[in-house]
Amino acid sequence: MSDPITPLPRTRSRNKQTESSKNCINFTLSFKSSSNFESLRCHHPRVSPSFLQEGSIVCAKEGSINKQGSMRGRKKRGRKRKTGEGLINQLSESILIEILSFLSTKDAVNTCVLAKSWRKLWTYVPSLSFNFDDFIPQGDLGYVEVQDYSEIFENFITSVLKFHRVSLSHGFRLVWLCDQAIDTCLDWIPSVINLKPRVLSLKVNTSLHNLILPGCLFNCHFIEELEIKIFTSNGVLFDYESIKLPLLKKLHLSYVRIDSYVLADLLSGCPKLEELEFELCNLRFSELSSGTLKRLTVCDCNIKTQICFSIPSLLDLRVDYLENKVSFKGMRSLVRAFVDFNAGNSKSSNDTHSKLLRGLANVATLDFKLNGYNLADKLITLQHALEHCPTFNNLQTFTVAGPFIHVVHLITRFIQHMPNLQKLIVNHDENSSSNKFHRYGSVDCGHIPLVEIKCKKQYSDVTPLVEALRAHVKNIGEIRMVILKD
Repeated sequence: MSDPITPLPRTRSRNKQTESSKNCINFTLSFKSSSNFESLRCHHPRVSPSFLQEGSIVCAKEGSINKQGSMRGRKKRGRKRKTGEGLINQLSESILIEILSFLSTKDAVNTCVLAKSWRKLWTYVPSLSFNFDDFIPQGDLGYVEVQDYSEIFENFITSVLKFHRVSLSHGFRLVWLCDQAIDTCLDWIPSVINLKPRVLSLKVNTSLHNLILPGCLFNCHFIEELEIKIFTSNGVLFDYESIKLPLLKKLHLSYVRIDSYVLADLLSGCPKLEELEFELCNLRFSELSSGTLKRLTVCDCNIKTQICFSIPSLLDLRVDYLENKVSFKGMRSLVRAFVDFNAGNSKSSNDTHSKLLRGLANVATLDFKLNGYNLADKLITLQHALEHCPTFNNLQTFTVAGPFIHVVHLITRFIQHMPNLQKLIVNHDENSSSNKFHRYGSVDCGHIPLVEIKCKKQYSDVTPLVEALRAHVKNIGEIRMVILKD
């Protein structure tokens, strides 16, 4: 029987390769037992696979290798050793399949040339992972060249889905992010669903203006994690009769339009949903209420109307705070919150900010990022709102980022309402100057044991920031600086 798929040629790499390693597939495994092998290198069928012990080196063409890494000449035998014969073939198929599951699908398919027993081994790997970047050479490509590689990519995926034989307990992942979009990804979804993936991730660019996801994607009794990031010009719509995802725990959506009825169907059809992420989505609902969600992310979304989040079970929150658009209530279990405070030009009342702060009053860790216009006026409004909000009694760690002047003002206004604060983190991302900072009276907020200033090397002059903190906050303990890598 002929091979279902012929191996794809390896693409060019930025680094120059030696002739002896051009056609090699490399992977490294670690085992707890010292008696098992530490490293394994599978060679082209012209070279017999070498079984390597810890501390050995590779020299399969010229001789074998002992544990100390020294070479000894291969003994002459009466019969010629068959290609692919070696200790690796003594491993069980289940172990070999587990090894292949750590490779991309392209590399896993290419192992069919190693030996006759490997020809169909890849068809039993419980995961499929496709990335278009693995199929194109390095360097700039023209439109025609990209189109040619796109056709190879599409044909490869279609063939793999046709010949794959086992369910995808480890998941299916597709990454296709380039200027030339693919329009056939929807044709693969029914075939992927038939393989029963536990994890399904689609990150795709498409030239389709109005993309509608098929209903079979929302009636799967085996999917536990679903990620849909399909970048279109007009967003992604759902086409379904009902949503039944009884095992789904994680749902990440991008460029998707979420109406009120869609959200209601999602929450009712996913009774075990614990993690929900909206990124660059078009949100058209007024309330999100759930008793199972533990993590929620709302990032860079287009919000049509004010949204109230009422999630008593929520532990972790990450949200872009748009004035007059977002409010919280009933967040009794919230432990960690990240708020990107985007202060716009519109005027906002104390009540608007009070709703935000009341929803975050129980957190133990709070990250606050400042950006936008009229920050000075907004911070004064926040200060007045704090007077009508409960004290942050549970808060242990407070992280703040933004322009130097406003960061110090925010700290002096907030920490008065944080009696049990143990750690203050300042993300410093600009060159500060104490000359343009207007000094106010110092604030007695109790003892802060640790202040940590994080910055990149080019912004490592934090003396003005330290002086401002010392001048405005009493009882600061250790001040530590952390240089971040570029």
